Amino acid sequence: MAVTQSEHHEFPPPADGMHHGDKVPLEIVVSEEPVRGVAGFLAAWRSLATGLGITAKRAMGKPKTVRYPRERVSLSPRWRGALRLTGTLGVDQVALVRSEPVGYNAVVDGMHREDRLPPCMGNCPANVDVRGQNSLIADARPVEAYELVRERNVMPGVLGRICHHPCEAACRRNDYDEPIAVRPLHRVAYEAFEAVREERIQAFEHTSGKHVAIVGAGPAGLAAAADLMRLGHAVTVYEKDHMPGGALNSGVPSYRLPREVLHGEIDDLVRMGLDLRCNTRIGREVPLEHLIGEYDAVLIAAGLQTSRLIPVPGVEAEGVMGAIPFLRGANFHAEAGVRGKRVVVIGGGNVAVDVARCALRVGATEVRQASLESDDEMPAHPWEIEEALDEGVIMMCSLGPHEVIVEDGRVAGMKMRECLSVFDAQGRFSPQFGEEYTDVPCDVVVFAVGQAADLRELVGGTDLMLDERGNLKVHGSTFTTGHDGVFACGEVVTGPGSCIGSIATGHEAAISIHRYLSDEDPDGTRTMRPVPVYDRYAKASLDGVEPSRLRIDMPMSDPSERAGDFRAVELGMTPAEGLLEAARCLRCQSEVCVACGFCARTCPDYAIQVKRNADDGRLAMTSYDLDLTKCCFCGMCAEQCPTDALQHTGQYELSFYHRDLMQFDRDEMCRDGSGTRATGADADRGGCAT
Repeated sequence: MAVTQSEHHEFPPPADGMHHGDKVPLEIVVSEEPVRGVAGFLAAWRSLATGLGITAKRAMGKPKTVRYPRERVSLSPRWRGALRLTGTLGVDQVALVRSEPVGYNAVVDGMHREDRLPPCMGNCPANVDVRGQNSLIADARPVEAYELVRERNVMPGVLGRICHHPCEAACRRNDYDEPIAVRPLHRVAYEAFEAVREERIQAFEHTSGKHVAIVGAGPAGLAAAADLMRLGHAVTVYEKDHMPGGALNSGVPSYRLPREVLHGEIDDLVRMGLDLRCNTRIGREVPLEHLIGEYDAVLIAAGLQTSRLIPVPGVEAEGVMGAIPFLRGANFHAEAGVRGKRVVVIGGGNVAVDVARCALRVGATEVRQASLESDDEMPAHPWEIEEALDEGVIMMCSLGPHEVIVEDGRVAGMKMRECLSVFDAQGRFSPQFGEEYTDVPCDVVVFAVGQAADLRELVGGTDLMLDERGNLKVHGSTFTTGHDGVFACGEVVTGPGSCIGSIATGHEAAISIHRYLSDEDPDGTRTMRPVPVYDRYAKASLDGVEPSRLRIDMPMSDPSERAGDFRAVELGMTPAEGLLEAARCLRCQSEVCVACGFCARTCPDYAIQVKRNADDGRLAMTSYDLDLTKCCFCGMCAEQCPTDALQHTGQYELSFYHRDLMQFDRDEMCRDGSGTRATGADADRGGCAT
């Protein structure tokens, strides 16, 4: 049955002159079933003839070529082709990061832009090549590891004991189990170097004819001195104390930093050509203007010399002291006037913890440490707090100093007030106190609430300017002052900070001084170090993790014994333990497969099997097998790879003559990744040499 329906529609007038309002009848025929009989037969042949006519007409015409717009098309790196390895442990070397001081920032910045900067190195203020250190130690080359680290960390043996190791916080191993013990490995490298130091130390040549004076023999000044000597300049360092090291010598307790380690590494710098002059107070014995006139450039790295006290009632009483004079007495004389007395330390930072622990060692009968912060907010490092608690320090948290209780001009106690919060909603320091008070009986109060610079004597008679905190005013990126040829770095510029942070400022100041001495603009076309921000994750669960994957524990001396003297708290790793710990390093972003096995653990189809450690004891990848018959090409394994050695390819042609060719072994995994076809195990592959 055929249904015929007619409708009328209005259309705009065509070009032949029809007008608006003209109606065109439109007939629509809807057929529910085909026309049958002779009419249907003829209609079918008519349609066929029409189609053949159109085909014949086009066949007789000239061919037409359709051209698409030209554009460059590149294959996405996330293309889920057959995987390949760019390098393997035991065959390909992990690249070491080395450069002259003036070019080091550019190298690091280039690595960062290419996503080749390992997190440990990126999170270190001085950009120490941690990955390179670990690789060399794992290859039983700890002396070379020490020399590599020393290029950016002027005293690896010192920092191997006291650094707050931000590199470990960014270590990708945190995501899997436990971070690499980077700081203890510095110490392993130092102890290996110590045995051969006499034959490895070489003096730098003074090739520039320029001479630089540095005020202060702390970490910032020494780092700048090392770089300047490497660049061919002569350097003289002036230190007011009888021994060099700055706060490392006078403030850091010897149970953390043995003085023979500190002075041994500074002596190495002297053997390299450093002119070190102690017991010389610039500004008193020698005017700063004299240095400015005598030397081609002057760097001020004087550090922080005074302690801050909180102006509460009774602060002038006998028995109240600051952290810096207390630590100087404890470190230089093993006597700080607290023997047989009760001590309260005010402050929650690392210096306060050092004071509390030293007070026990110089004879205090009871030591309490009071902080504004709650126990989980204290700014001191958690491991420092833990060690202090083990030794018998009593922590009193969420308490602020209100008044020193005084009897007959001497300290009799400390009145503390509850602290409800330390910071406001914007994160600014704004303590809020409650109405409850606590009286703590004591004989000595030590304020460890901050340090300050004392530069009035040093800069007197010059046009150098100080800021409201008493620190030197400098250009933030170049460390230049308002006086031509005078520079400043370290805590005298930044305020209280870390040792490795001070070393980083020394590197930057050295670059500025070198550019100045080379008649270049210290700020011109200069690459500054990148400051990456890394995501932080919750601590990985260690449930079911094999013991071989875990971090080696640092052996410690007994708390009940060590609290009575200044013996070392950390006993250090053995060389064998150092090898094992360095072998845990994933060599992130190196594009060299370390056979960590995380790809195999991630694969949902169990398509990957990885093994390492050759029979001869070498740290090497011994096999890598990929079964393409199981692979679902999800790419999760490559995204998990910490070294970026496991990469996708555009090799999507996967036709093979027999099933065995889809079992990719180690050599096949190291094939060339170009082209579109995976070669198959029967091809001439080249690949990884053995």
